Amino acid sequence: MKILFVDDNELNRMVMEDMLEIVFEDAIVEVYDRAKNVLELNLDSYDIILSDIDMPEMDGFTLYNELRKNDFNKPIIAVTALAVSGDKEKMLMHGFTDYISKPIDMTHLKETIQKYI
Repeated sequence: MKILFVDDNELNRMVMEDMLEIVFEDAIVEVYDRAKNVLELNLDSYDIILSDIDMPEMDGFTLYNELRKNDFNKPIIAVTALAVSGDKEKMLMHGFTDYISKPIDMTHLKETIQKYI
């Protein structure tokens, strides 16, 4: 399994990379700090993409739209600190496959990804 995580915050990237490598021992985990750089990758090689929502230059909503325009039809999960009422519904209505709120709970992370892999 190959997982991509996009977040502009270095600490968030480090923590998520560690968590994913612990939960999915055999997975290849790649992290990127800029959403626009993701569009230059061979997207077909990824099984799932996790994306922060609030990022400079290109936010997670725009990244989602661009990924779908580029025929990436695999799961895209929103990962965000936005935790007010209605945010999960907003992410799902936009088209995200699922939603994970920060701070990340390792069990919830595993269960969420396993639903789609």
